[in-house]
Amino acid sequence: MGVVTKLKQFVGDEGELYECRNCGEKFDHEPEACSTCGSTEIAHYEF
Repeated sequence: MGVVTKLKQFVGDEGELYECRNCGEKFDHEPEACSTCGSTEIAHYEF
């Protein structure tokens, strides 16, 4: 199974994923800071 296929399973049909660059926590919305580690470095991916 490819990476894109796995990501689509996680994010569904929305086609967006937000991920903390520090700890890798994933979000379905853009947080101001990571709720796990507090980092404000959040990556945004669109599919």
